[in-house]
Amino acid sequence: MRKLIFTFVACFFGSTLVFAQALSTSLGNPLATVKLVKTEVISDKFFKEEVQKLEKLTGQTLTADQRKSYLEDIINDKLFYQMCERDGIKVSDGEVDSIIARVRAQRPAGESDAQFSAFLASQGIPFDQFKTYYKKQLLVQRWLMTSKAKEIAAIAPVSAADVLAYYELKKAELIRPDTAVLSVLFYRFKDASAAEREKGAALMKRLSERLAKGESFDALRFAAKEGGYEATNTPEYFARSEASIAQFGKAFYDMAFSLKNGEHSIPFETSQGWWIIKRLDFLAQKQLELGDAIRPGQPGTVQDLISQELASQKENAFIQKAFIDLFAQLRKQAEIVYKGTP
Repeated sequence: MRKLIFTFVACFFGSTLVFAQALSTSLGNPLATVKLVKTEVISDKFFKEEVQKLEKLTGQTLTADQRKSYLEDIINDKLFYQMCERDGIKVSDGEVDSIIARVRAQRPAGESDAQFSAFLASQGIPFDQFKTYYKKQLLVQRWLMTSKAKEIAAIAPVSAADVLAYYELKKAELIRPDTAVLSVLFYRFKDASAAEREKGAALMKRLSERLAKGESFDALRFAAKEGGYEATNTPEYFARSEASIAQFGKAFYDMAFSLKNGEHSIPFETSQGWWIIKRLDFLAQKQLELGDAIRPGQPGTVQDLISQELASQKENAFIQKAFIDLFAQLRKQAEIVYKGTP
């Protein structure tokens, strides 16, 4: 339940892109003031800068109504932080750092700050504010777990009838495409030079000759690290789809589906490097049943996915209403004064 709550919180609050801090009128003329436990000022200069950041991030210009809505988001943001201060809801820097470390650990090894910044931007999080962002997620999660835990626990569990009804609704989408099960030897280009292409071609030619002389494909897989190339450790499931072509190229796609089970390819080149692949098996297109795996070779059945989706929908509906009610309550308790037009 905690994981579902955190996921929803990130979505619900991340969409507002609010990272407001206490401001003084020295930063511009007051646009609004907010007081629950202390008076905070939202200046027109700050609001203009935040709108510009949001428009740059989304690539869209806010309408007058959207600007008004965004101001209300900022007011809600301030009310939430002041409520946490009033009610003693706290999060330590160590907890925030731990969350950030887990996020970074799940990203590709060697990812630069610039690449991580681009990832955060795709999630609607400015790089220079991501610590503030995750602190807020933890505060919201803590509020939910302390104030709404009983109500969340009382949400009716997903029933078998719910799962079956949802499955029938989504059945047309639950199709596993033709899938080639592959083992792969791969020389990845380090650059786009002719010398690099020739180096890869020569290496793969030697591997092909060893296969022709009777050496096993698995033996070459196990020797990949010492041999200066890459190989799959487990079978790869390659679907007959446009997405597969986009990711690996038409040459790889054609080779994967032209081989017979047990056959390996000749060396072939794509924009990524040189390949030799072996087809281990072929899985024909299939209508997925509730007990089938969502993706071949990976844990999780169709029933698991539907159950999790329905549970998430129920929790999200409850939590969204909880926040609507919270902000309505805080606004009744607070003094909010509008001093300008956003």
